[in-house]
Amino acid sequence: MAPAVSTTREQVKVFVVDVLVDVVGYYTAKVLLPLISLGWVRVDDWSSRKPGGWFGWYRDGDRRLVFTASMGGWIGVLLWLLTLVIFIVATGR
Repeated sequence: MAPAVSTTREQVKVFVVDVLVDVVGYYTAKVLLPLISLGWVRVDDWSSRKPGGWFGWYRDGDRRLVFTASMGGWIGVLLWLLTLVIFIVATGR
């Protein structure tokens, strides 16, 4: 079996996915989750080191649901994908 060789193209793909999840997804979830949930769900800051457990969330002192930054990024990406699906279905394309 040949050893796995990382090419520049693969590195670029990984970088683009990381940027989409970590930046775009994170800030989307950081803004939209508190709006959608009326403040009961939020995404933690980048600098926070609180463990999120198996599912990437914990409860704060006010018993609100707080997602870790990495889980918030994935939730933000899922919100964008849901928006895309709704757009495609609504326009009939």
